[in-house]
Amino acid sequence: MSNEQDQTKRLLTVAEVADWLSVSASLVHQIVEAGKLPVYRIGNGRGAIRFRPEDIESYLDGCRTEKVVRPPGRKVRPRLKHLRLD
Repeated sequence: MSNEQDQTKRLLTVAEVADWLSVSASLVHQIVEAGKLPVYRIGNGRGAIRFRPEDIESYLDGCRTEKVVRPPGRKVRPRLKHLRLD
């Protein structure tokens, strides 16, 4: 079995996923609670939460947004409220 195959079968911890996504562990838990990221619970009771790297990649693909191109419109000048024209 190659090293690449070993990496895809390895399950990640909450801390590893948080580090990968550059977010906090609590945000990872919120994403899980929202049902946006599947997890594996290992052990009895609540157990330890583990993630498949493929699931993280799928989540990231779903988060991708495209740049919105807005048609050129009338420029709005900022109001200079602090100036008085008496």
